[in-house]
Amino acid sequence: MTDEATLLVGHGSTRERSNEQVEAVAELLDDRIDSPVETGFIELTEPLLPDALDDLASRVQELTVVPLALFAAGHVKNDIPLAIQQARRAHEDVEINGGAPIGVSPTMVDLLDDRIAAAEDDLGIDRETDDVAVAFCARGSSDPDANADACKLARLLYEGRSFTRVETTFIGITEPLLDDTLEAIALHDPDAVVVVPYMLGDGVLTRRIADWTAEFAEDRDLVAETTDVIGTDPRLIDVLEQRFEEARREEVTMSCDTCKYKVSLSGYEEEVGGEKALEEAIAHQHAHAHGGDGHDHGHDHDHDHDHDHDHDHDHDHDH
Repeated sequence: MTDEATLLVGHGSTRERSNEQVEAVAELLDDRIDSPVETGFIELTEPLLPDALDDLASRVQELTVVPLALFAAGHVKNDIPLAIQQARRAHEDVEINGGAPIGVSPTMVDLLDDRIAAAEDDLGIDRETDDVAVAFCARGSSDPDANADACKLARLLYEGRSFTRVETTFIGITEPLLDDTLEAIALHDPDAVVVVPYMLGDGVLTRRIADWTAEFAEDRDLVAETTDVIGTDPRLIDVLEQRFEEARREEVTMSCDTCKYKVSLSGYEEEVGGEKALEEAIAHQHAHAHGGDGHDHGHDHDHDHDHDHDHDHDHDHDH
């Protein structure tokens, strides 16, 4: 038995390219930290998270779980903590620590700023002299915490920079949707619009964002472009390394003040306590263990989205 290992948890996709990106990020993180890194997935790709945890926990004395997730939402608050608690019960002699998602990080703000600057160069525009509007497009979630964090990240991107506006928008699940946001931006007649797909990798959703942006630009006779996604940028690895260190030192801190499982938020009253979420997480895990889809999202699961924190919330169901 070796001393320690790290599990990087991706969402999983039917698109092999998306899964390969998770593996690439794991390799880069492995080069950074003093703990070998392996991968596990929430769904659609093997090894599934419970199996990956069980396998690693049988071979090490300490295991750190790092979610490859932009924000804390459904899978992060439910599926990953549930799997961690199950692994802890099955391997009582192994220390298993859960990490926080990427979240709202100044490092990610700088990364996004550089992505926008590259798009400006491609368009031949300059935010210092031109009217440049930005649409920050996140995946969208049924968790208000995750959507609020997207808004916060967009606001930080606006502060101290010379964009005329940075509007938060979403590709699905919640509003405002990207097409509506682009229409609203067009009313201000900017010199250029830069759309930021806040996604880990290229996939179905990023292509949809690019197509919508191109159609919008043509219909409105405006200059518009989408930025590159996060990919395997070294700054992503910087944040993941930080999340690893926090988890290993048991210094993960997450706010419960706006968590729908802890406080009664308008429209989410039935979520308080987390029993419904726990039932869904168990059903989801059971379905995947038996070869099912677990839930019909109506898309290709290229969420590139917002997950994970095993952070002592104690929502009355072991997370």
